[in-house]
Amino acid sequence: MTTAMTHLVAPEAARGRARRRLDIFDTQIWIKLGSADTGGSYTIIENVSQPLDGPPLHRHSREDESFYIVEGDFLFEVDDERIHAGPGCTVFAPRGTAHTFQNVGQNSGRYIVVAQPAGIDEFFEDVASVVGSGPSAADAAAIAALFEKYGLELLGPPMRAREAAALDG
Repeated sequence: MTTAMTHLVAPEAARGRARRRLDIFDTQIWIKLGSADTGGSYTIIENVSQPLDGPPLHRHSREDESFYIVEGDFLFEVDDERIHAGPGCTVFAPRGTAHTFQNVGQNSGRYIVVAQPAGIDEFFEDVASVVGSGPSAADAAAIAALFEKYGLELLGPPMRAREAAALDG
């Protein structure tokens, strides 16, 4: 007979398990369940992003990611397929796919990310310690090293930068 163990993880002070809110560029991140909480099985992260905000085009070699939109309007790109997602929508980006997204709404947007297996939470902790909310040219090498450390591949700039370049060229 197997005895199942259950643990209640109550949120700490503000919104999550993170010792603090992580500010990475224009996104606020709260780690709800991290690697240590799940034995490395999965990570749950809550994010709030500002209009036009979104990550660079990238690929994960280790994690599958699912995005559940709580508030706002987002445009996702997963292996060149564009997907509009609003409240209640879920977008899946399996490991190995090139993906990015952008908040295309007029207001901040909130979404939940589930990554399996865990580990991306540690990446965000490390990135936040390098860049905080303001990027600099000196951060580029440190960020590139973190991408490599966590099995991520940087493929291009965020959507807004690619679209601005297309308009200019």
